[in-house]
Amino acid sequence: MKKRIALLLVMGMCAGLLSGCGGKEVVEENAPTAKEEVQEGSEEAETGEPGEYTIALIPQQVGIPYFETSGVWGEKAAADLGCEVIYTGPTSGDAASQANIVQDMITKGVDCVAISPLDASAIEPVLEQAKEAGILVITWDSDVNNTELREVYVNCCSEQVLGEHLMERFAHYMGEEGDYAIITSVLTAQNCSAWAKYATEYQEANYPNMNRVAYEPCDDDQSKAYSITQNLMTAYPDLKGVLGVTTPAPPAAAQAVGEAGRNGEVIVSGVVEASAAKAYLEDGSMQEANIWHPGKLGYLAIYTAKTILDGGSIEDKQDVPEVGVVEVKDDQIIMTELLDITLENVDEFDF
Repeated sequence: MKKRIALLLVMGMCAGLLSGCGGKEVVEENAPTAKEEVQEGSEEAETGEPGEYTIALIPQQVGIPYFETSGVWGEKAAADLGCEVIYTGPTSGDAASQANIVQDMITKGVDCVAISPLDASAIEPVLEQAKEAGILVITWDSDVNNTELREVYVNCCSEQVLGEHLMERFAHYMGEEGDYAIITSVLTAQNCSAWAKYATEYQEANYPNMNRVAYEPCDDDQSKAYSITQNLMTAYPDLKGVLGVTTPAPPAAAQAVGEAGRNGEVIVSGVVEASAAKAYLEDGSMQEANIWHPGKLGYLAIYTAKTILDGGSIEDKQDVPEVGVVEVKDDQIIMTELLDITLENVDEFDF
């Protein structure tokens, strides 16, 4: 991890502006000076006493079950750790809206912006502003291109491991042959792009009788993913599979496949929550869902932010409460649990 002492000192200057546990939005007449705030922050770090912070947990889009689950668990983490979480994000796949939300959090004077970037490059200017304002920036679920702008990346899984796993499971159901398509989020989403890249590379190296015929963005819009799947089945009559690397895609593809009466003929799998996959697993229009626990990811994001704000760090092989053992690799904190959800075990999951 990068050096924390200097950043912690700078962040202490913002403490009097916060609306979290014990902070105030309006600076009182006799409020401590910036120098006093810095000294208090330093003493707290030295004694190891936990601080009271406001953390903005910003998903790529609110209203999506995946991110809503992350938000609920993020708020649980805040309650457990004694801080405040502001869970807020764009209502559509709009990178400009997400940037505006970050700007609003800077104005509010939060201690940390924990963000899943919708556009890995477009968000960078406003994250630079946050960093310059002394706000801790971490990414979760998806990363930025310029990693100097954030402290750490809280990753759901190694991108290569997940991409290869997605393809391995998908190829199993496809019988390792036939035309297939990948439906992604937006083309600028770093995480989805990486998963698709590694999945395709793994297919080319291990399943030569499979052929990717399309790679389509759905903008995290389930109705658009549904239309894409319909169009794919028309354009490619021999289409044998659709792999979704964003959570709205697999259920939308399964719905289109089911309505076309092609259950089992066109394979559908990918990244999606158990609750969203259940009906389609039951009717046979989806074969499998492959995901980590999105709630645990949200919890880990808040746990990581609070730990860093307190002057600490997450260690490799650390057993994080409510999350489990994590891997620390360079400036990434990586969850290590992948879940394969099928008709047989779908009822075991609560998300």
